[in-house]
Amino acid sequence: MVPNYYDYASCQEAVALRQAIMNTARTAVRAAASMRALGPRGKGSRIITYHSVRPDGPGRRSSYVSPADMQAQLTWLAREYEVVPLSTITRALEQGRLLPASWVSITFDDGYMDNYQYAYPILRALNLPATIFVITGKIGRDPAFLTLDQIAEMHGGNIAFGAHTVDHIPLTSMPAAAAKEQVIRSKQQLEQILGEPVQHFCYPHGHFNATIESFVREAGFRSCCTENSGAVSNASDPLRLLRVGILGTDTQADFRLKVRGAYDWWINLFMMAQQGRRGIRGGMRA
Repeated sequence: MVPNYYDYASCQEAVALRQAIMNTARTAVRAAASMRALGPRGKGSRIITYHSVRPDGPGRRSSYVSPADMQAQLTWLAREYEVVPLSTITRALEQGRLLPASWVSITFDDGYMDNYQYAYPILRALNLPATIFVITGKIGRDPAFLTLDQIAEMHGGNIAFGAHTVDHIPLTSMPAAAAKEQVIRSKQQLEQILGEPVQHFCYPHGHFNATIESFVREAGFRSCCTENSGAVSNASDPLRLLRVGILGTDTQADFRLKVRGAYDWWINLFMMAQQGRRGIRGGMRA
């Protein structure tokens, strides 16, 4: 029987059915990831990425990770892997040295204030390095984002900073000249704040193409992170570094599987579907 969507009970049934389908799919994906993790640890180093860290639930698109979950995740990570700065991975890549599977680098996107409030104390207690990609136009202007004083304190405490454009607009959605300005100006602004060269960039929303990549190279960045999932090996392009995103809905088992690369296939399949539906990589305008 087809539900009558104008009837409240039928709507509730439809919602419950959708949730059941999603739960079944999630269980199947987890089972497949667990099977993939039974093999030997894959080649290459890993980069993981967080966004917001806050205690009030996973929020929109599951992008909020709770401090308690992060504490458990990073405690395990520090015990099982060697957590290294992003610059260690990029330097080894540039020099053609081996990128061991025991290396993991931690990154954060956007530069939320809660990175200072909740994540920084955890990182400091565990003595772990990390890189935060900041939206420079938000610094000290939006209360949800980091202040100059917070950046200065963290920068002196084992935290590096990279650029994430000025306004966090998908670079492929704007004219080429405007996109180039976003890349260059964010580097200049962050260098003025830090008083040192800024080496790392991150594509907003993961959107890029060959033109955007050329702007990043011309600006003088040594590396750039994407939202595609996988390991960093000697064959990796430093301006297309693969990462794996950590979500607030991830269990501790999910986190460990993601670090081992067992979810890469699913994440990349999902990303391809998103890109195909939204056309997010096309159309750089002159």
